[in-house]
Amino acid sequence: MSLKSMEYWVLAQLILELGLIALVVFSLWKIRSWYRNILAQQAELPSREEITKMTELAGVLEEKRRSLEELLALMDQKAAALQKKLARAAGSGAQTYTPAEAPSPWENGASLRSQVENLFRQGCSTDEIARRLQLNLAEVKMALDLSKARPR
Repeated sequence: MSLKSMEYWVLAQLILELGLIALVVFSLWKIRSWYRNILAQQAELPSREEITKMTELAGVLEEKRRSLEELLALMDQKAAALQKKLARAAGSGAQTYTPAEAPSPWENGASLRSQVENLFRQGCSTDEIARRLQLNLAEVKMALDLSKARPR
């Protein structure tokens, strides 16, 4: 082999090695960016302790929602009983006041809470809802709070 052809082979070998070095550097740069992306995604995820705590809090909230639902059902029953007593008192000759705008909330079959929610969605104020349904303002607010706490 001549010296000239040797120089070409060395030059070709040098070019190939530089290309290989560039490929290795590019690969390492890509791996590094993937690793950073993975770390960023893991940082956004809640830890196991946080997930456990959130699960416990969700359980507590669900228990409270159930108890409030039971209380609301009990209040509906008591209100229906009071309405019956009022009707009996009206039948016995005592004068009572019943608004002509809306029927008694317990007569149309819908639950009291759903009636409150419907009126609220229609844009009625809490005072207006209480007046229409013959309820205490606190009862209307509690029904609205329950509807907000309920999962949809």
